[in-house]
Amino acid sequence: MSNKFDIGRLQEQFSHKNIISLEDITAFYREKEPSIPKTTVSWRIYSLVQQGELQRVGRGKYSFGETRHYSPKINYKMKKIGQLIKRKYPFINYCQWELSSVNMFSQHLINFNIHFVDVERDVVESVYYGLKESFSKVMHIKNLYDNLSEFADSIIVRPLVTDSPVEKKENTYIASLEKMLVDLCTDREFISFQGNEIYHIFQNAFDKYTVNKQTMLRYGGRKNKREEVDRILKTINRQ
Repeated sequence: MSNKFDIGRLQEQFSHKNIISLEDITAFYREKEPSIPKTTVSWRIYSLVQQGELQRVGRGKYSFGETRHYSPKINYKMKKIGQLIKRKYPFINYCQWELSSVNMFSQHLINFNIHFVDVERDVVESVYYGLKESFSKVMHIKNLYDNLSEFADSIIVRPLVTDSPVEKKENTYIASLEKMLVDLCTDREFISFQGNEIYHIFQNAFDKYTVNKQTMLRYGGRKNKREEVDRILKTINRQ
């Protein structure tokens, strides 16, 4: 790697910090190059991220190491749901995810699975009935009346918060890890996870993958739950 990146000295100078800000990196390069333009610093940061030396963990926030992206497997059921929504509701925003995904982060494993399909609020009812035509166990979130374990193997249709962090994979849209974590700690249907378990889930998620805290806080804010999300984020050891 070119000496202009000075990665060895960069790592040495910030080895005591888990999070490095854009201002930190700019000041670092200006120690030797006082007139270096911000655009050049931005280009160097971009290059370091691409090379796996830095990972972006928030707006203007970085840490050392390669980005570890959460990318769950798209199973047959998810593909089928994605195809149905694309065919019947081609213009709506939606995402889907499975509760069993939580097992890779939780201390206490769950032995059942639930499939969540989040769609624009105005079409929740329509999508609910549309899915019922093709799947045997479909539940509208407003009809949820008991512990989630009572609805094992069901599809639960929920309203999608505007500007939710979602990702496209294999022609369907899935919830990002940031969305999953925020939903788990704020939505009433996940109350069974919201004791000590949620802290294990958050910590393990941050240990395994690159998680964007700013995305989580922004999404939490759209749900009027920013303070709750921030309180849990402040317990993460990567702080």
